[in-house]
Amino acid sequence: MRPAVPIHARLMNGEVLSQADAKAFMREVMSGEMSSMRLAAALAALRVRGETPDEIAGFAQAMRENAVTVPVRPREVLMDVVGTGGDGAHTFNISTTTVFVLAGAGVPIAKHGNRAASSRSGSADVLEALGVNLDAAPEVIAGAIDTLGIGFMFARNYHPALRYAAAVRSDLAARTVFNVLGPLANPAGATHLVVGVYSAGLTHVLAEVFRLLGAQGATVVYGDGLDEFTVCGPNTVSGLRGGEIVDRTMHPEEFGVSLYPREAIVGGTPAENAEITRALLTGGGTPAQRDIVALNAGAALRTAERVGSIREGVEQAREVMRGGQGWEMLQNYAALTRGERVRG
Repeated sequence: MRPAVPIHARLMNGEVLSQADAKAFMREVMSGEMSSMRLAAALAALRVRGETPDEIAGFAQAMRENAVTVPVRPREVLMDVVGTGGDGAHTFNISTTTVFVLAGAGVPIAKHGNRAASSRSGSADVLEALGVNLDAAPEVIAGAIDTLGIGFMFARNYHPALRYAAAVRSDLAARTVFNVLGPLANPAGATHLVVGVYSAGLTHVLAEVFRLLGAQGATVVYGDGLDEFTVCGPNTVSGLRGGEIVDRTMHPEEFGVSLYPREAIVGGTPAENAEITRALLTGGGTPAQRDIVALNAGAALRTAERVGSIREGVEQAREVMRGGQGWEMLQNYAALTRGERVRG
């Protein structure tokens, strides 16, 4: 009987893995049992061929198994709005601002994020600048989600097994499947997601991955160079609802949003982006900043089936920003993570 061919060797030979084999491969990576040379070869082979939805779903399942979990109460809707990063656009923290608008609108949020990779300010960086304790215990985060309706999970604290791949990823200095796995491995088990990607070719692929993973609803978007909905051009979108995937191109004008130049949504340092977030959540900010947050929040409200259309969601998001509910939510969340009294 011939010995079984190792999974990394099968990948190098161009073989496509089943979901189960992909899960077994990632389990080996996350146990620290795979050598750096084998992992590098496998990741390079996957990058050249392109990962299938089954492979990505299997990798994500193993990553979820190895994550530190956040013990939230079961609920029909628990939303994350997140990007893969890597778009190089240096915008302000759009998705992070968006989730506080959503929380202010009553949508339960489990935001999963990290420090900056390709930008100057990641979600963790701007939240830290806004007074959030990034190292609050999982039980504290779960309590925040259950009582306030929002929690932030600093990815570094919830995926310790990724350390086994860190050196290889750094040495390769190129995008790998790990760049898309973060949004797929929410430690609180988000049921509905809006995920921005760095390539139009990924939207349908990741929507199919979310279907395989059992998401209740997902919207995957490439915003004309941004890993979120853009107000600067067309949006390539793949939406998962009721087990069906629909692909389409969406233009901001369809939803009562104007077009703006890219420089109108550029951000800066964590401190500068924190000020933009504060301004937007208290009814300020520029028209471009307000519109891009409203569009992303509107799409998320539709994904969560809280509104009948994205346009309706955009209007609701604008009302929340004007009313300041998102800022109150952020202040209460930051206080809770620091062990302070939450305002009534």
